[in-house]
Amino acid sequence: MQFPEREAEIAALALLVAQGFEKYPEDFPSPPVSAADLRGRLDRFNTTLAEAVAGEKGLRELHAAKDAALGELKDAMKASLRYGEVAVRDQPEKLAGLGWSGRRGSSDREPPGEVRDITIRSEGDTWVVLSWKAPVDGGPAAAYKVQRRKQGGSWEDVATAVETECLLSNQPRGVEFDLRVVGLNKAGTGQPSATVTVVL
Repeated sequence: MQFPEREAEIAALALLVAQGFEKYPEDFPSPPVSAADLRGRLDRFNTTLAEAVAGEKGLRELHAAKDAALGELKDAMKASLRYGEVAVRDQPEKLAGLGWSGRRGSSDREPPGEVRDITIRSEGDTWVVLSWKAPVDGGPAAAYKVQRRKQGGSWEDVATAVETECLLSNQPRGVEFDLRVVGLNKAGTGQPSATVTVVL
């Protein structure tokens, strides 16, 4: 089973892991992150997510806080799931109690396909929030590279993201430029997405 990439799926899995630890203490007696701690981290993530969605004011700080909370939650969950896999390694079916089914074989033997539906979700004086959808063909994308091209110039890498969204800060003002996204995995670089044009 592959660790989810979408925030909603990560939050849903975190709740299942916490509930599983609470329901089956005999199978998972000493997790590295307790169910209560997992729930606390999930609550912090949900709170910062709600604040980020609520309005544009302080968007940069809210997104940074949300990303930090999500990072802490992901780290706690990955440690918990690794522990779960070891704790019931002789009976992997018990991982279903955590909403998990163990690791799948490698499926990144080919580069990702083309990133889809790239769009500007919001923008300000010197920042842009870019979002997109994962490729539907090729291998799964482990990360995404955001590229920028000023009119008449060449493409340059400006950011890397592991989610299907990225906040680009300190962007040039009064200059027209294009943005695109490329998926990456162990097999290589995928096809670039369509471009979106921005003038701040």
